[in-house]
Amino acid sequence: MPDQSPNPRQSFGRTFVVAAAVLGVAAVVQLGMVTWSFFHKQKPVVEEEEAPRKPPEKIDVKQLMAESPPPEGPLNIGGDPLAGASPESTASTGAQPSALKPAPVQPDSVPTAVPEKPKAAPVLAVPATVPGKGQSRPTPVPLSALTPKVDPHFSELIEQGKLLRTSGDTAGALAKFREAATLASSDPLPIAEQAYTFEKMSLSNKAAEQWRRILAMGERAGVYYSAAQGKLNAAIADTTRTVAPAPATTAIPEGKILALGLSRMDNETAAGSAKKFTLGVPIRARAGETISVRDVKVFVLFFEKLNGKDIVRTSANVSNRWGNPPADWADGDNETLEVSYDLAASTGRGEPREYYGYIVRLYYKGELQDTQAEPVALNQKFPASFTLSE
Repeated sequence: MPDQSPNPRQSFGRTFVVAAAVLGVAAVVQLGMVTWSFFHKQKPVVEEEEAPRKPPEKIDVKQLMAESPPPEGPLNIGGDPLAGASPESTASTGAQPSALKPAPVQPDSVPTAVPEKPKAAPVLAVPATVPGKGQSRPTPVPLSALTPKVDPHFSELIEQGKLLRTSGDTAGALAKFREAATLASSDPLPIAEQAYTFEKMSLSNKAAEQWRRILAMGERAGVYYSAAQGKLNAAIADTTRTVAPAPATTAIPEGKILALGLSRMDNETAAGSAKKFTLGVPIRARAGETISVRDVKVFVLFFEKLNGKDIVRTSANVSNRWGNPPADWADGDNETLEVSYDLAASTGRGEPREYYGYIVRLYYKGELQDTQAEPVALNQKFPASFTLSE
């Protein structure tokens, strides 16, 4: 026997189905209207809020102050932002100006409050001589650009000349220095070396010529310019001291009949001579004394440096004569003995010699009257005898 369900299935009528369909369509329509109304009303607000704002333009305050005249009326600070709006602007909003409330002003909406990005400071090309400016660091100049190029052979010639001068070959040294001067005519070094060589040869006039050449170069000659000034000033002082006659007030010591005046050296130049000069030796007599020239003995001793260290008697040619013969001191003037000295140039044979100095000894009737030496140390190294042996 078939089972019967306790809840028999109920069938829906046609009316119920139609009603349910109508209700569903109405619900869908209402939902669509609500949705359309929501988006339609919120769209202007969304566009107003989400529309990209144009970034505020940067305002040049200095230019604005210079070009814009100041306002004639009072400034509206902190009042209604629409108080000064035109009727056209208020009409477009559809509201009366009095009915509007001031909108809150956001800090980021004020153009002047927008922080500007810091600008890089411009690099100013300020000359190095203008103080107080942001100076750029100078570009270092290489030393090679300031130092003139020198021929390597130039330095070699200078060194060879110095070695020859040290060894006593002054003529060879001068040849090297002159050759170096042709390679660098504006360089004072070879000229100064020539001057030093002439001084070693006791050719003061020749040395002075070289120092004058350096002096003509001016301060661009560097330390050699100062050296030239000092050398020429010293030469002028020596010339003044040498040429000046002995003071008339200098008395001849008691017990002496004769005395020596200040000697004068006149340098000469001769081929094949390392040193040549004439030494003038003035001799004074006591007033009122009758002098016998036969009783006058004058010894002029010259010395040279051997191998650059030993002081020895000269090997040069020496001769003498009276400057104004006959020598008798009859008129009360000085009588001058002229002594010539000629040292031959070194030929490379034998030991090199160079002039060193002299000693003058004056005797009358066998007794020492006066003595003189240049340099003075020679008198101590070779003391004179007070009397002459028969």
